[in-house]
Amino acid sequence: MRFGFREAMFVLLLLGMPAAAYFFVFEPRNEQIAEARDEVRQKQAKLQKLERTTKSIDDLGNEIDELKQAISFVEQQLPAQREVDVILREVWELADKHKLRPESVRPDKVIPQTHYTELPIKLVIVGDFDGFYEFLLAVEALPRITRMPVVKLKKLQGADVADGQMRADIVLSIFFEGASATRTASIQGGQ
Repeated sequence: MRFGFREAMFVLLLLGMPAAAYFFVFEPRNEQIAEARDEVRQKQAKLQKLERTTKSIDDLGNEIDELKQAISFVEQQLPAQREVDVILREVWELADKHKLRPESVRPDKVIPQTHYTELPIKLVIVGDFDGFYEFLLAVEALPRITRMPVVKLKKLQGADVADGQMRADIVLSIFFEGASATRTASIQGGQ
């Protein structure tokens, strides 16, 4: 048998076929398989997370009941819009009880929210600081939801002013049920 140029080329081609197959067929396929395995791992992790979440669905009913009770508690502390004047009177009486003199009371623009409405009221109160502190504690103890986002204190000075006298500029926000909250309560009550 004669081994010439044609035979050498044939042997080289035979040896080159597996190398070419590796680089052009097997290597890209291995990359695709690795990507598919990563995707499978990610989907399995999502499935495990979903499985853990669905296990807690049994407790979801209890959680919803607890949240409904919490919402009803908060709604009980929201007066109806017609009761806002009652709350204002309570605040006025608290100021008087603690020997404070309200100089001005001005309702600000009503801020409607989804389930409630906020009514900011600007108050200017003059009196003794100790009385003002007691007034703040009494307002905090009110059974309704209120907040004071702005409180500015200024010490009064002068020859005719007693020691410890101050002026307080306050914004007292009162929350009450809005139209949508009343509608929601009637819908929930009808179920």
